Amino acid sequence: MNHAPEVNPSQGPLNGPKIEPKTISVYIITGFLGSGKTTLLNSLLHQFDSGNNFIIENEIGQVNIDKNLVSGNLEQVFEITNGCLCCNLDSDLYNALDQIARMETRPDNLFIETTGIADAGNLSAIFREAFVQEVFDLKKIVCMVDVEVIEDYLEKTTEAARQIIASDLIILNKSNKPDQPTLAQVAESVRKLNPYAHNIHSADGSVPKERLTEPNPVKPLFHLDAAHPKTVSHDISTVFYEAEGEFDVEKLEILLKTSLTIFYQDIYRIKGYIKNNKGEVYLLQSAGKTLSITKTDQPVKASYLVFIGRKLTREIAHRLLKSALIKN
Repeated sequence: MNHAPEVNPSQGPLNGPKIEPKTISVYIITGFLGSGKTTLLNSLLHQFDSGNNFIIENEIGQVNIDKNLVSGNLEQVFEITNGCLCCNLDSDLYNALDQIARMETRPDNLFIETTGIADAGNLSAIFREAFVQEVFDLKKIVCMVDVEVIEDYLEKTTEAARQIIASDLIILNKSNKPDQPTLAQVAESVRKLNPYAHNIHSADGSVPKERLTEPNPVKPLFHLDAAHPKTVSHDISTVFYEAEGEFDVEKLEILLKTSLTIFYQDIYRIKGYIKNNKGEVYLLQSAGKTLSITKTDQPVKASYLVFIGRKLTREIAHRLLKSALIKN
């Protein structure tokens, strides 16, 4: 992973000597927690199979799990953790962009995968700065929407709505799962929030890369200004849980499926790695009501999970998991 050197934003990052006049195409991938952003990113990286692709991966917690799940045609990944980009516009993101701009050979494309609570409108504002536009050309903001749970999230959060409003292209993901009346209702809710964006359906989180080259819709300024206040606050907590023992994987799966069925409106996302008493490692991910536990070769010393949701604590996480822990 690359960590950019410190840059003082007040001195004007990206103001150094130009190495070459080439501009970099930028694509921002946003969407609420668990909507399928990494799946979309991998799909695009495999389709952008010529040229150099760079990625900025942003994670809320202290451990970036998604970075291990990115695959395809990519040259470098810049990692920003412990905060969402919408709250770090004058520091980490500027530093990463400055390092990219000063490279002798610049990439063709830069994909930015935001956290699930980032405000893409505030994030995109940096690319409207004149000195940034000299190097970076923001092509499109793409928003992933999980059609199974988005209605609930729109009721309980402001982040999901802001992401939809800011976007040029909205992907209604997992569109094969709900019935047609439910899918039509979700599509209507999304259209009411952003009647200007292009909407497409996807069953697996992928989208043809040609959709990224279509002209963007023209949005009135009042639409954007009302959607993106300067101050962003989140009623969302992140809990890092490291287990002191191994897990009974089958029992854990049953426990979490039950909990997510009941509490999915408050437990937005769980992701991490767990070990069983045979030393086998599994990747665990949840999004809404969906849970996936798959065996992986990723080396980990101990089981650890990141919980993201409303009013979560480590005690709550422990209560959810403790019955599946194997006593040493």
